[in-house]
Amino acid sequence: WRIDEVNAAPDNTIFKGEIWSFTTEPFAYAIATVTATSNGISDQGAGPENTVDGSGLDEVDLHSVDSADMWVAKAPDDEDLYIQYEFDRIYKLHEMLVWNYNVQFELMLGFGVKDVTIEYSENGQEWVGLGDVELNQATATSTYTHNTAVDLQGVAARFVRLTVNSAFGTTGQYGLSEVRFMYIPSH
Repeated sequence: WRIDEVNAAPDNTIFKGEIWSFTTEPFAYAIATVTATSNGISDQGAGPENTVDGSGLDEVDLHSVDSADMWVAKAPDDEDLYIQYEFDRIYKLHEMLVWNYNVQFELMLGFGVKDVTIEYSENGQEWVGLGDVELNQATATSTYTHNTAVDLQGVAARFVRLTVNSAFGTTGQYGLSEVRFMYIPSH
């Protein structure tokens, strides 16, 4: 930007001002401190923490096809499988970005989570339903970027729980690669 001074007629002399530079603040920020837990049964190294630690993401947020970078679990007997996220404080949540389970053979295996019920809580005890959401299946490529953005409607929460209702396959295993929560700064 530059503001110039322009004299009146008859000479209309222009005095050039200094150039100003501006940067804009993003609308929403990623929550930095997130703890993921699950009631699922996972193999060593394939736990829910893999969904929030950036493992498998490169510098432009493309996700790998390495299963060691992802979460995969079976539901415990007689329980619905869930993955729960806890933040360091209450945030006004904007959206949840999801990189679904992305191993090389995902399109045949179908471990990726398809249908989830989303709930949120301020204290981890009293839960409010946000709704049912269908997540998009991963591309099974190393150029995979998130392909699901869930509107979290500005709710105030310290916890978000995803209860798994189905996967893209029928193996009884369910997985996610990465989940990122975006919040709107509030004062």
